[in-house]
Amino acid sequence: MSPGSGVLAHELAGSGPALLLVHAGIADRRMWDDQMEPFAGAGWTVIRADLPGVGGTPAPSGPVATWTTLRDLLDHLGIGQAVVVGCSLGGRAAVDLALAAPGRVRALVLVGSGLGGHRFEEAALHRLWDDSDAAVERGDLEAAARIELETWVAGVGRGLDAVDPGVRSRARAMLLDLYAGGEAELEDLEPPAAGRLGEIGAPTLVLVGGHDRADIRAIADALAGGIPGAERVDLPGTAHLPNMERPGEFNRVVLEFLSGLNGSP
Repeated sequence: MSPGSGVLAHELAGSGPALLLVHAGIADRRMWDDQMEPFAGAGWTVIRADLPGVGGTPAPSGPVATWTTLRDLLDHLGIGQAVVVGCSLGGRAAVDLALAAPGRVRALVLVGSGLGGHRFEEAALHRLWDDSDAAVERGDLEAAARIELETWVAGVGRGLDAVDPGVRSRARAMLLDLYAGGEAELEDLEPPAAGRLGEIGAPTLVLVGGHDRADIRAIADALAGGIPGAERVDLPGTAHLPNMERPGEFNRVVLEFLSGLNGSP
C-alpha cells in the first residue's frame, strides 16, 4: 500500500492482534518476506512498513524521528497497541517507541538491534562505513553493496560464500534500491535510549546472530541486561539478518516467545 499524507508505505496480512515488522537500515520491508505468511497464519495481523526514504516511502523534507512514524502508522491503521519486531535500525526505532509511547507497545522483539546513544567502538566497522560511503560518492554502487554485504550479511568470521546465494541476491537488490532512493535525516529520542532501558516494561526478546558485529553483540548484551525480564537467544550460523538466513528457526523462536504473551492468538 502506498503511503498517504506522510504515512509509511505498508502491507498487511492476516487477522488478530497486531504485529509490526520494522526493517534494518540495509534493507526495506521485503526483508520480511519469509515472516509474513507464517506469522499471519499463527493468528496475527502482520504489518510491514518502509521507513522514511526507503522503498515506497519518500524521504521527508526535514529531520524525522523514526519512532514517531511508527506511532503515526499505528494511528492511521486504528491500532492501539502492537508487538513490534525490529531489526537493526528498526530495533532502535522500536526501543524508542517503547520509551516514548509505552502504551503502544505490547512486546518487543529486537533483532541485531541498534540502540540510541550507543557509541560504536569497532575500528574496522568505521573503516568499512568510510569505504562504503566513498564507493557511493564515486558512483560505484556495486562496490558499496559488496562492502555492506560483507560487513553485515556475511558478518564476522566468514565470507560471503558461506551465505545462501538467494539471501545474498535479495540483500544486494535491497541495497541497490536504497542507493537509488532518497536519504532521510533521522533523529533519536532525547535523552537517548541507552541510558533508559530500565524504563521499558514491555516483554522483550533479544535476538542476535553469532556472526554479527561486535558492537551489535554488545548492544544485545546491553538490551538483555538492561530491560527488566528480557530474554535473549543467540542464533548461530547467522549474521545481521537471521530472519532471512534461517527463517524457519527464527520464526519458531519468535512464535514461541509470542505464545507466552497474555492474550496471544
